[in-house]
Amino acid sequence: MTADSLPGASAAAMSLRDRFDDALRDFLRTRRQEIEWSEPEASVLIDEIGRLLGAGGKRLRPAFCYWGYRAGGEGDDGRIVRAAAALELLHTMALVHDDLMDEAKDRRGVEASSVHLAAEAVRRGLPATPERFGWSAAILVGDFAVVLADRMFLEAGFSPASTTRALDRYHRMRTEMAVGQYLDVAGLTVEAGAARRVARLKGGAYTVEGPLVIGASLAGASLHQLALLSRYGDPLGEAFQLRDDVDDGEAGDGATPSTVNELVDRAIAGLDPAEFSAESIEALRDLAEHVAMR
Repeated sequence: MTADSLPGASAAAMSLRDRFDDALRDFLRTRRQEIEWSEPEASVLIDEIGRLLGAGGKRLRPAFCYWGYRAGGEGDDGRIVRAAAALELLHTMALVHDDLMDEAKDRRGVEASSVHLAAEAVRRGLPATPERFGWSAAILVGDFAVVLADRMFLEAGFSPASTTRALDRYHRMRTEMAVGQYLDVAGLTVEAGAARRVARLKGGAYTVEGPLVIGASLAGASLHQLALLSRYGDPLGEAFQLRDDVDDGEAGDGATPSTVNELVDRAIAGLDPAEFSAESIEALRDLAEHVAMR
């Protein structure tokens, strides 16, 4: 799923996406100034992150984090926009490193980081071999994106107690991301059931359920609410990853449009109007329907 925005996204959804992008631009601008004051030649790292963010993306992970917060009983405020936007920086790391592992040449309609940075070495007249520089610098861009994600999340403005609650799921999500990616790289997704297990780690942990529970934790949601959100997020995250695999022609055992739709329906059925506001349920249902293959 590589479109720049969700097909049929509402005006409210696009407005929220714009708020995430504004928060990211403000944060990156400040961080770039810090680098310029100390090592201006290294500003290429943050410029590359900005280039990739500017190329598009649906901002799904920030959206799930935001609506997890709202489902947890809190209203709209700038803190959750900043905390949620930080997850897009984590996603940027995953994209950059994934492109390296796949030896991809493009991402979101622009050059992949290794290709762009190799050309940058030539433009700047750097003494390093362009191809080697491009590969190595792309690794550093991904690493730096994680550092920035952590800082943006921690500096979003929440209390230490709220941040600590959310960090438990944040750290677990990052672990599950790495584990799922390793299983994929190792080729351990071809046996029966393995594709769906990896999809739960790569999709549920990092795309839907993880961001959703992080947002709800920042809101101080009850254990019951967290469990209900996980009941929504687990199947939807798996559906998202399986759809990605189907669209890319990489579907393993158990990855079919029918399976995707069944998982989406199960997710939506888990939204309890007795626990969550009508507004948050509508938004989460809308996000789920965009994953379906109907």
